[in-house]
Amino acid sequence: MSYAYLFVSSLVTLFAIMNPIGAVPILIALTDGYTRNERNNVILKSVFTAAGMMLGFMLIGVYIFQVLRISIYDFEIAGGMLLFKVAFDMLQGRTSPTKITSTEKEESVEREAIGVAPLGTPLLAGPGTITTAIIFFNGNGNAIMTRFVVIMSVIILIILTYIILKFSIPIFARLGKTGSIVITRIMGLLLASIGVQLVASGIINVFHI
Repeated sequence: MSYAYLFVSSLVTLFAIMNPIGAVPILIALTDGYTRNERNNVILKSVFTAAGMMLGFMLIGVYIFQVLRISIYDFEIAGGMLLFKVAFDMLQGRTSPTKITSTEKEESVEREAIGVAPLGTPLLAGPGTITTAIIFFNGNGNAIMTRFVVIMSVIILIILTYIILKFSIPIFARLGKTGSIVITRIMGLLLASIGVQLVASGIINVFHI
């Protein structure tokens, strides 16, 4: 796998499952009545939280595998199934319950704390996003360059997410709720395909087909 392909593949996949465009309506709803500075602080906290969760689990994921005595191929199968579940919810035009729940929305009463939860996690860096990041980081060998490429794709993803959330109000004004649902469904279709690919790849490697 070339470095360019790995970079594009990891960036597109992570962007699809994080789906920052689909997070725009939720951000606007949760920050209704906030000042511009308060909304900006929420956005900063959300992207930093998401970045910390993803990079942290990417770095310690391999040690978790060793402790639990599972291989990256086992994780690929489980991760692919999880992606397919998230994708199915996205195809239905709703936010996956693996990312955020109505209870978490209601309990987020502190004005800027919502940047950490539920926006940073689990909305942006949910189980699906973290699982996918771990697979890309540990599933392409232990070469420093391949891991560096994946880290760079995560950094670019976080920058893109920040820009999208920063301009959430004009984006939502252009897209509207219907537009964001359409984009979410397109991302869901892409994720479903990736999920199938991960499950197939994991099965082939586990059983050495």
